Amino acid sequence: MKLNISAGLWVFGDFAERYVPGGYHDEIDFERQLEIMSGIEGLDGIGIVYPTYPLPDDPDKLVEKLSDFNLKVGDITVDNYGDRKWRQGAFSSNEEKIRKDNIDICKETIDFAAQIPGTTVTTWPAHDGFDYSFQTNYRDGWKYLVESYKEICSYNSNVKIAVEYKPKDPRQRQYVSNVGKTMMLLNDVDMDNIMAALDTGHALMSQENLAEDVVLLDSHDKLGTIHLNENYRDSDPDLIFGTIVFWENIEMYYYLNKTGFKGWNEIDIVSPRDDRIKSLKITVKMALKYKELADRLNGHSEVLDKNLDNYRFADNMELITDLIF
Repeated sequence: MKLNISAGLWVFGDFAERYVPGGYHDEIDFERQLEIMSGIEGLDGIGIVYPTYPLPDDPDKLVEKLSDFNLKVGDITVDNYGDRKWRQGAFSSNEEKIRKDNIDICKETIDFAAQIPGTTVTTWPAHDGFDYSFQTNYRDGWKYLVESYKEICSYNSNVKIAVEYKPKDPRQRQYVSNVGKTMMLLNDVDMDNIMAALDTGHALMSQENLAEDVVLLDSHDKLGTIHLNENYRDSDPDLIFGTIVFWENIEMYYYLNKTGFKGWNEIDIVSPRDDRIKSLKITVKMALKYKELADRLNGHSEVLDKNLDNYRFADNMELITDLIF
């Protein structure tokens, strides 16, 4: 697997929140953000949010702008969550106009992405879910969710549409909350171009094993993109990838190497109390290091896999520790 690493400009945000509404940081000039990213070894591209401001809103000009900084266009995420109009859900809202507005902006994003070959459109059903019992109609919610994705995916079958799952936040319960329900959605939509976005932090929140998720999605040819961040499995603070779940990360890259995954590993972190530039640099470094460690293991995959077949965990750990420590 070739490791393609991207990061969104939001890693340089001020990270305003309800506790610190004024933000934790001062703004970094846009051009300076691009300069910083271009100077980080191993960072290949920028994850885009559509609408694309402050980046160019023309695909050719966007590609040209980023190429000036030796960067590529990463995946493009639809912003159908950052406005109050989406508060009851963009894909599953009972209001037909809201669903139509969401489908329209998704189609606009697809048109944009289609002009940049190989670009995946990522969607996050952030507000599609519920907070209380007796708050929403689950049957209608899932029905509208599936119908929305069917229309979006059928619009241009040449563009891959990735669905990013998450157990909660901003809703207390999200419809697409784990890898199993994601696969159920993908099965219900039944389109070749619908994929899953594996956000490592969201998977950890869902109490999942990252390597198992990779294998499950890859076995159905549904691994569309990967987002890198980390947590303690209880919330989604978007901590620096590689700092908490050491073994899970190595195992994930071990299996990614086996899949030949060619998509983006997009850095999706928040650094309210640390230096944002250093945090991005260390995250890139972590991803590269985990890949390097996994490469060592893949060089002995015949032995490791034979031990797996015979459930010889101790033998595997003895070999792995000799290889990486």
